[in-house]
Amino acid sequence: MKKISITIIALLICIAAIAKTKKADRLFEQWDYFRAAKLYKNEAAKHPGADIYFKLGECYRKMKDYREEQAAYDKVNAAGIYKNPVFYLYYGQVLKTNGKNDMAKIAFDKYSELAPSDTSGKFFSESIGIIAEDHKWDEPVLVSNVSLLNTTNAELCPVLYKDGIVFTSNRKTPGHNRVYGWTGANYLDLYYAQKGTGDLDFSNASPFGGHKISKKFNDGPACFSKNFDTIYISRVNRDLKGENKAAFEIERNKIFMSVIKGGKWEKAIPFYLNSNTYSVANPYLTSDGMRLYFVSDMPGGYGETDIYYCNRENNQWGPPINMGSNVNTSGREKYPTMDSKENFYFSSDGYQGLGGMDICVAINNGGILAKGIPMKAPINSPFDDFGILFLKEGKTGYITSNRTAGGLGDDDIFYFTLSNKNIDTGLVTSVYTIGYRPKVHEPIIVPEPVATINVAVPNDIIIHFDFDKSQIRPDAIAQLDSVLNYLHQFPTLSLLISGHCDCRGSSEYNINLADRRSKTTLHYLTDKGINANRLRSEGYGINNQPESCKKTVNYTDQKHQLNRRAYCHFQYSWDKKADIITKSDLRSEGKVNLE
Repeated sequence: MKKISITIIALLICIAAIAKTKKADRLFEQWDYFRAAKLYKNEAAKHPGADIYFKLGECYRKMKDYREEQAAYDKVNAAGIYKNPVFYLYYGQVLKTNGKNDMAKIAFDKYSELAPSDTSGKFFSESIGIIAEDHKWDEPVLVSNVSLLNTTNAELCPVLYKDGIVFTSNRKTPGHNRVYGWTGANYLDLYYAQKGTGDLDFSNASPFGGHKISKKFNDGPACFSKNFDTIYISRVNRDLKGENKAAFEIERNKIFMSVIKGGKWEKAIPFYLNSNTYSVANPYLTSDGMRLYFVSDMPGGYGETDIYYCNRENNQWGPPINMGSNVNTSGREKYPTMDSKENFYFSSDGYQGLGGMDICVAINNGGILAKGIPMKAPINSPFDDFGILFLKEGKTGYITSNRTAGGLGDDDIFYFTLSNKNIDTGLVTSVYTIGYRPKVHEPIIVPEPVATINVAVPNDIIIHFDFDKSQIRPDAIAQLDSVLNYLHQFPTLSLLISGHCDCRGSSEYNINLADRRSKTTLHYLTDKGINANRLRSEGYGINNQPESCKKTVNYTDQKHQLNRRAYCHFQYSWDKKADIITKSDLRSEGKVNLE
């Protein structure tokens, strides 16, 4: 009888444990990670195992509690090879965030072994070596906590507003103390703080906008029109009812717009792309009011979330346009903004950056954005860094980060300055990215003009590319080595690299692709020791095509291949005016055509 009682008790305990795990699973599926983590943690203490710790780690990953995430994943790893390969990708990412780079590389390599068809493991494994090398060139950039704004809660994404800033926070404020199940903290609201005499001096932080702007649930981040009379704001409402609530399960981020009249904000109007099946968030309005950037996980993107924009057309917003692969990746891209030179900034976890979300910049080259590059430390850190805001001079501003060094807790607002006497005088924000090197001030040697008269300029050298690719092909190495030989043999020569495409694809896409091809060629040469001052790259897209090509004609691939190329065009580096010794036509006879 006693044995039967013990068996029954054990069975009841097992049933109760299963019930609690199922409840935790339901909470997780409903994005209530805070309460799910509590149940998983209790269950793990009673019945430890790799599966329960993986679920617990997933909760903390979603909540961005990196210390607890690693602690849970450590236990998964200690139990042996885990059945789900993605565990090793997530484990490597949190190890990297927490400064355990050697262990992170092992985890990334394990993911590559278990999921060989996915290049993510190799990509992030290589990033560890890239960052280690890059740290050798860090400048003494000053980053300071704006302690008069920050609390132990989250403060993020400041934007300029009149004589102060508006920022987003989940701090505890009377009447704003509802708990958000995703994070376990309060819901987000907008706050205004008046700026004092210095960039770190703020006072009187208080809720912004009144009841038309500040609702019961998540409000923010936001952006304003140039004259501050219009606001675009991210918001999560609880307006799903009945069948819709059962079908969609979670409220999506949406964008709302309001205008101010008589000193008060009008009722907010929903953005036309708002949906119950995907989110639109993080609005950024250009200074002329003619383009609205935003973030979405709508179908058809490159990854988890992409950055899109809409143009103002006939007093309404046009169709959404994806920013393309120069910005978006298979990961998350968020928090778009621009500086005064229209360089495009955003945050991403899809680049070979320092870890977490990194602030990246796509440099504006005459209206065409180059491939995004993560910014260097200490603007970026191994943690999440986002929401960059530049002040007028362009070398100071604010970022948001949940870095532990200098932080007060959760997300904090930090001030950065690239203006101090110890920094390279040529440093500007648009070039302070991974790969930046302080300038080496070498003496300029001007060769004797007579020496140029009898030296013939080498003919153009051509390399080819695969369809829709910008990587250097093995068959192009010999041509590029010839370029290197000429540049080493004649140190007074410089090189113009012009990228071209076939006529398939949109004009904007082809210009970007051609630009990547020319830059890839340039980087190959600089990696071999050629001074970048001797090189210039341009992307022409389908303009100036070597072989005429029309989109309406179905050409053979051999025909298209003739246009998928980059020209390496030599010229004298000191010639500045009309006396440049150069060939006037890229298709002139006598060029070195290595088809």
